[in-house]
Amino acid sequence: MRKTGSAVFVDRKIFTLVIFVFILNTLFLATGFYLLNSRLPNEAEEFLIKQKMAKELVDYNRKLAKSLGVDTRPQVRNALSQFNYEIELAANAEDLTKAILANGQRTQERILQETEAKHRETVLAIINQDALIKSLPGKQRVTVKLTRDQGLQVEPANILDHKTLTKISETVALGEWANELSVEVEVDEGRALLLMPYNPLDHIRTLSREIDSLRVTLHEMRSRAGFVEMMGAGIIVRIYDAEDGYTSESIIHETDVRDTVNELFAAGAKGITVGNQRLIATSAIRCVGPSILVNDERIAVNPVVIRAVGDPDVLASGLDIIRISLEISRNLSFEIERVDNLALPAYSR
Repeated sequence: MRKTGSAVFVDRKIFTLVIFVFILNTLFLATGFYLLNSRLPNEAEEFLIKQKMAKELVDYNRKLAKSLGVDTRPQVRNALSQFNYEIELAANAEDLTKAILANGQRTQERILQETEAKHRETVLAIINQDALIKSLPGKQRVTVKLTRDQGLQVEPANILDHKTLTKISETVALGEWANELSVEVEVDEGRALLLMPYNPLDHIRTLSREIDSLRVTLHEMRSRAGFVEMMGAGIIVRIYDAEDGYTSESIIHETDVRDTVNELFAAGAKGITVGNQRLIATSAIRCVGPSILVNDERIAVNPVVIRAVGDPDVLASGLDIIRISLEISRNLSFEIERVDNLALPAYSR
């Protein structure tokens, strides 16, 4: 059955509309895909985002210190400055994490310690204005305790004027950061002096944190020195002799390995192995006849395998000159593989 002209016209309109919708949907999909990918952060952008979050943590601690009235105290200012400096100094996400772990809790503890010290100083100043204290003969120890449950308590009782107790209650507020405040003073000839309280549990906690910090520092130093295993992103370098090479110019020498290692360290490598031998400050790379020795151990050649932990892109770009030189002038083969997780063994001798 033949279609009329109007039916053909309608079919063409429908076909045109379908094509238009198809093109429009394709454009929407392409635009959405572009926007989605443009919003996905690359490694550098991700690091900047994490660094911004870390700085916001510093700002939070700064605001906390200001709200507690201790932002101008030297110890707090030094802790905040150190925290911010460590974040600025971080070159990658790993360094940033270490900076946060090392300084985050320490900074907040310093703020709370200085807040408690400020409260003690305030209580001391109020006590020294008490007329009864000024007239107290000899030496006398006074303990002022402020708790959420029982309020203000003084031992011995009735040693402070009622106005003094009221002023302490109105001036010193525990806030949400502390459950109690205990202030011990010694009155000597009408003058009160602070006695530093000794809390064995606090002392143990402080020592434990210092020990943990020293352990982390020691592990980091031993790792950098090569005496413990090191893990992280990095590169694997494989250097091959020239194809069918047998002359001195067409095979790998210890000087080629040393030059490569030096370039890697100059590019920021944190740790390096050559032929699975971990390099330390006293490591030697030398030739004995046809063999290459590292740490006085014979390593496999053709290829010589060098592994280095560090920023893969920076390490790889640091080898451009020596790679081009070996490939063009001597026809050696120089391969570089970037890896996300590389394990370097500890120095074993």
